Amino acid sequence: MTRSQLRPTLFASLLCVLPATGFAGEARELLSRMENAVESLSYEGTFVHMVGNRIETMHVIHRAVDGQIAERLYSRDQPGREILRQNGKVTCIFADQQTVLVERRSSRHGAPLLGALLESSSDIEQWYAFELAGEESKLGRNASIIEIRPQDDFRYGHRLWIDQLTAIPLKVQLLDPAGLTVEQIQFVSIVVPAEIPDARLQPDVQVDGFTWFEQGAPAQDPAAAGAAWRVADPPPGFTLSESRVRTLPGGDHPVEHLVYSDGLASVSLFVEPVDAADGELAGLSRMGAAHAFTLVIEGRQVTAVGEVPPKTVERMARSLRAAEATRN
Repeated sequence: MTRSQLRPTLFASLLCVLPATGFAGEARELLSRMENAVESLSYEGTFVHMVGNRIETMHVIHRAVDGQIAERLYSRDQPGREILRQNGKVTCIFADQQTVLVERRSSRHGAPLLGALLESSSDIEQWYAFELAGEESKLGRNASIIEIRPQDDFRYGHRLWIDQLTAIPLKVQLLDPAGLTVEQIQFVSIVVPAEIPDARLQPDVQVDGFTWFEQGAPAQDPAAAGAAWRVADPPPGFTLSESRVRTLPGGDHPVEHLVYSDGLASVSLFVEPVDAADGELAGLSRMGAAHAFTLVIEGRQVTAVGEVPPKTVERMARSLRAAEATRN
């Protein structure tokens, strides 16, 4: 697995379940409105994505009509890279590599403002504390500030500025255990038009002659998926949420892909045959706001990657075992 194949998605997770008491109850209501707004509203806007010293300007066009979702996301700084979505079908275009990747997802993970679905978990308050932390003006709009603080050092925190009128998140920060911002998304312009024509959702890139890769939807029921590997000792709160076997673009062998989530943060684990050429990947590495940890277990190369602290991906990777061993 190459570093480019390990590159994480651009967006941090935004949604979670909140305890319905006091200010946390108000925060839960507002986050529920946000979860609905980013899917059910039609909107178009430009936002700045910042990770460390790297800044990229992105543009998103999202159309929702009669429950049908169409979306286009592209970089203003790197022409030729676009992400298109039609409901659960996500198409990624990489003009510089003359490659198109098509994935069919059984959830709304394709939405750029949604890194994870709102998940029902009665235990989520064990891992995070939630607070409605005031108001602030953003783009001339009144925004409510919500803070999501981790209860331990296995996960990151979040701070969100949510438009009180539309419930669209105008600014999102991913915070490390010290409270420092490791990643930020901030809209610099946004409109909610009455309609969006089909032409606005078509890519600029001509893909004739490109190499196409297509992946199926992951299994949502871990038991039914028959995953051959399990994390024997995950950090508290992280459970298996998705599993599938896939061939990565440019690869020549199947890779088992597992996703562990606590309802907000998630970690992906990739299990594949050992490739001597990737020996330099062993150990801990960082890619933007994400950390990755790679090692060899039982003759397989294992990589855990996610927008979580280093200790989380290392613990996940080191405790991965064959599924039969975890049942004994």
